[in-house]
Order: sequence, then C-alpha cells, then structure tokens
Amino acid sequence: MKKTASVILAKCAKDKIYGIRIEKRENDWIRTWAFPLKEDMAEKEGFDKTSFTGNFYTDEEYPGCPYCGAKKCFVCGNCGKVSCYDGTDRVVCNWCGSRGTASSDSSTMDVSGGGF
Repeated sequence: MKKTASVILAKCAKDKIYGIRIEKRENDWIRTWAFPLKEDMAEKEGFDKTSFTGNFYTDEEYPGCPYCGAKKCFVCGNCGKVSCYDGTDRVVCNWCGSRGTASSDSSTMDVSGGGF
C-alpha cells in the first residue's frame, strides 16, 4: 500500500528550522519524524511553499524537535507557521514573535510554510 507523506516546516525556540515528516493515515496527518534543515535546502525542496489542512496527531515513535526535543508544536494564529510547543499556556511564535494562548494541537489546523 502506497503511503502519502510530506514535510512541513517548523522552527525551534533556538531559532533553527527543521522538517516534520507527516504521513496521511485514514483522514488524519500523523507526525512521524523530524530532521534538521537549512533554509536553502527547505526552499530548494519547496517545503516553504507547502500547506495542509486537517487533524494532526503524533506517532508514538515521533522523536520530536531535533534541537530541543519538544514532541508537540503549535500553529501561530497570526502567520500560520509551526513552532515548538513546551506545554505551557502562553506561547510565542518562533517565526513572527506573536504571543498568544495555546490550544490543543490535536484539532483541525491550517499549516503553511515560507517566509524565512
């Protein structure tokens, strides 16, 4: 059976970007793997132009952010990009600096890349 998979960009609080491999399982997107990325490679591969909508969950084997180890992430309500999430109520987007209150990362989200 052929798997549908792609990569979304995320940014760690350590100001480093990384890729999160997501795999389609039934009607949901599952985070399965994460790896360090350089901006030029992300742009070359087109990861900065991808966008997804749906339910996002984390596989038991997901290693988390390659820089800080965070297994959760959040989507910024301002720029729509993904940042590491440390589990606190207050969040700061690692891309645009917006501040807000966290909600569950296991709901329907719109995720987009780009704009290093």
